[in-house]
Amino acid sequence: MVTEIDHQLDGQIPDLVITPVGVGSLAQAVVTHYKSNGRATGVLAVEADASPCLWKCLRNGKLEVQAAGTTIMAGMNCSTVSSLAWPVLSAGLDACITVSDAEAHTSLQQLESVSVSAGPCGGAALAALRHVSSNYSSDLGLTRDSIVVLLCTEAPRPYEEPFDVSVSDPVSLTQCLVRIDSTNPGSSGDDGPGEGAIAGFISAWLQHRDIETHWLEKTTGRPSVLGIVRGIGGGESLMLNGHIDTVKSISYDGNPFSGDIKNGKLYGRGSYDMKAGIAASLIALAQIKVEKLHGDVLVACVADEENLSFGTEELLDAGWRADGAIVCEPTGLDVVIAHQGFVWFTVDIIGTAAHGSRYDLGVDAICKAGQFLVKLDHYGRDILRRKAHPILGTGSIHASMIKGGEEASSYPALCTITGERRTIPGDSVASVEAGLRQILDELSEAVPDFKYFLRMGFNREPFEVAKDSAFVSNALGTIRQVLGRDVVCKAGFGWADSALLADKGIPTFLIGVDGAGAHADTEYASISSIKNLTDILTGIALDFCK
Repeated sequence: MVTEIDHQLDGQIPDLVITPVGVGSLAQAVVTHYKSNGRATGVLAVEADASPCLWKCLRNGKLEVQAAGTTIMAGMNCSTVSSLAWPVLSAGLDACITVSDAEAHTSLQQLESVSVSAGPCGGAALAALRHVSSNYSSDLGLTRDSIVVLLCTEAPRPYEEPFDVSVSDPVSLTQCLVRIDSTNPGSSGDDGPGEGAIAGFISAWLQHRDIETHWLEKTTGRPSVLGIVRGIGGGESLMLNGHIDTVKSISYDGNPFSGDIKNGKLYGRGSYDMKAGIAASLIALAQIKVEKLHGDVLVACVADEENLSFGTEELLDAGWRADGAIVCEPTGLDVVIAHQGFVWFTVDIIGTAAHGSRYDLGVDAICKAGQFLVKLDHYGRDILRRKAHPILGTGSIHASMIKGGEEASSYPALCTITGERRTIPGDSVASVEAGLRQILDELSEAVPDFKYFLRMGFNREPFEVAKDSAFVSNALGTIRQVLGRDVVCKAGFGWADSALLADKGIPTFLIGVDGAGAHADTEYASISSIKNLTDILTGIALDFCK
């Protein structure tokens, strides 16, 4: 290739040659050619943001294995630089740069406009030139008359058009996140795609800014992403936590992935719950990167909060911790310091199957279940009369689903009722089970042929943090300063991953954007609150991790 270039240039000496890098063998040949026999041509290496193996080795001054991400520039996606190429590259390269998938895609479009056919790896060199000519042309000695050679190493091939990771304001980033379908397949009932695509975008967005990135994927296709800005040491660490999955969009009124802005509101599934919170956290992290804080700042973009929350569980099981945490669920910019927990349960009411004409043989499980439901309703009213928690109120109980019977002309042998008990501090799975068994046992004694089987299901603990704790009270001062008003501390509706963080001894509270429509047919987040939340998170991190 380089011999052919010399022939085509017919004696002219290129000022700069830009070469894509995978394991580095091509770049080794380029450096060897243009740095030998008295040649002084500059050589610029280019890698994908998601796989900056050579770039990181050059920065760290040693050859080492690096984590490779996901990129449309698949031929450049390598985790190890060739040990033969490394001495040549480390000594002979003039510069090394990384480019995003979106930059490579844009460059391919430009090449196509002048009838040059290339694939994503082939677009990398032009993407690098576009970047250095805008930012570093004088450093590389480039002028309008310079001769620059771009090496194209891939023919056209199909690939999925990438999202632009250069967006650097929280509103635009929220739009990008909303436009990626991340419906939770475990709770959607409509085969949602999960978090793979949005996690890939977030990972690329972080890597484009040289932010340390970790990919967690214990459950295949359900990844979480962690971004970290390391402090210089000696400070406290802060975790910003948010979920990247959404509930289903089948019943959404209009395009759930539009990200449209109207009258100061950004619309789309997940805009409010809670992609705006994710966007604010990521922008805050990028802004913090330029500061020299003593403590670390982590942004955890987790999977599956809308179902079983295994994303935050996986994060914690992997050992990630912080001295304080903020969960950026939507709160209307109020501070949530407590929320209820829950216990799911299933009751099988056992009947006896028989022909519809044989009342003497059949036991109607559905009718027996009706008697349980009446008792459950009375029990729920009793719970509401109990002593209330100062801000959470009382717990509650309700039946969620009922299933029974097979056909009109048969006595049903089984009726299954699934229910939920919402809990407050002081409640436990054992106490919930005891209350249900008391009802069921009383029915067994009073109602002929009443038989049951109780199964306790998935549960989560309630959450509470003291308003006057050091972490919360210090954060309140920053929030007041940003908003210019007093801050409301309140209880939240629903359950959040805050309980899992608090269970590990991490002081935690919740704050997020203003808007409406969580799980509803129309959803939006207010533009002003997205900007305010970004300033709040940045300010808290600067103060807490200083």
